[in-house]
Amino acid sequence: MSTDMWTDDYRRMSYIAITCHFTETDFRLVGKTLTTAVFPVEDAKTGKNIRRELVRLLVNGFGLEPSSLSRIVWVTDQGSNIVKALEPYKRLSCLDHVINTVLRHGLDKDALSADAPDIGETITAAKSVVRFIKQSGLAAQLSKTVLQMGETRFSTVHLTLKSVREIYNELYEKLQSRAEEVRMDNIAPDLLDFLISFLEPFYAAQRELEGDKYTTLNLVCLWNEKLKKHCQPISTDNPQQAFLRQRHSELLKQKVKIHMLHKVALFLWPNFNKLKKMTPTEVSEVHAHVRTLLEEEDEGGEATATTLENEEDEAHTSTLSPPAAKRKRTSFFGEWENEDDDDDVPVQDEVNLYISQKHAMADDRDLLGWWRINSSIYPKLAKLARSVLCIPASSSSSERVFSAAGRTIDQRRTSLKPGTVDAILFLHDDLTLTLTLTIV
Repeated sequence: MSTDMWTDDYRRMSYIAITCHFTETDFRLVGKTLTTAVFPVEDAKTGKNIRRELVRLLVNGFGLEPSSLSRIVWVTDQGSNIVKALEPYKRLSCLDHVINTVLRHGLDKDALSADAPDIGETITAAKSVVRFIKQSGLAAQLSKTVLQMGETRFSTVHLTLKSVREIYNELYEKLQSRAEEVRMDNIAPDLLDFLISFLEPFYAAQRELEGDKYTTLNLVCLWNEKLKKHCQPISTDNPQQAFLRQRHSELLKQKVKIHMLHKVALFLWPNFNKLKKMTPTEVSEVHAHVRTLLEEEDEGGEATATTLENEEDEAHTSTLSPPAAKRKRTSFFGEWENEDDDDDVPVQDEVNLYISQKHAMADDRDLLGWWRINSSIYPKLAKLARSVLCIPASSSSSERVFSAAGRTIDQRRTSLKPGTVDAILFLHDDLTLTLTLTIV
């Protein structure tokens, strides 16, 4: 589940949203808004009060057993009150927010002033000139739109700089005709090019990790390593550029926390199940944890154990998928991807059977589809895949609820009752889900 809090602009009422993520028996990924409830106005937003409200909503509102809450994995931002509220439970940090935090600290002008002043001035000047263009009416005279930086979404820095660079010459001429070209003095084209190139992978990572139509938890380890490698200084960097890379590298190491569930999710991606870039100790720990999770599933109840035994018997009589044809590594994360000449693993159990086979995926995004097709071969792992791969890498789904809420509670609809707001957002989410499934 993911959760977040939001305050409307008109009545200043605080809302708490809970979004549930799960996999249907046909391995279809589903995200559903359970509730968007008003947070009690008389309560401070402390961890204790938030926890009490979450438990009340889930137990009283949706009939969950209190004991079942310990099985939920929460994905949230790093707000201290939310973190405190979910201390008794399993919680993963939203990677989208973590990357945003890295960029916020990494691009802070004061932090850059000593070792990378030109970079800080370029970003500030670009932000300033875009604001001027919007306010002066010049935007209508330009061939392309310049994009304004968001105050809290630091991935928009990349979009702003890119939009300025695309019309740099045109923009300079327009300002020169008004004798205001001085506004471009601190915007160096070469630094713009560097910053756009440097920020591109961060932007791409956030966009991919925010997805809700495909699995994302399996992408966390790969993007973390990709970004860390990207932040290593290269020979063509000048001192300021090298400093910026090193600063972001250090921030990634400080802020990104890789949980065992992230590693398990990567293991459940057939193209990467060899975990090539992990140490032998890490690989052994992942395998051991997967086996532990499978044992816990077996011990979940008599019906579950019987089902798995029957499926396992069927799997042993099934014909394994034919070996995949040899192929070159073409993945964006090619360094991690399995190679055709990887050593085979002795087959002892379902985990080793899965590791020992060479797998072909028609669509790298349709990870759950692969597990559906191969569930008769790997019944226990397929069940585990349904449990793990539905966990999102970010809490963006809850943020999208509040985007819809902002459009619902506008200046003309400030009298809407909280229950009506909740019902509208629930139906909006249900309609969106229904339309998506119909289209698919």
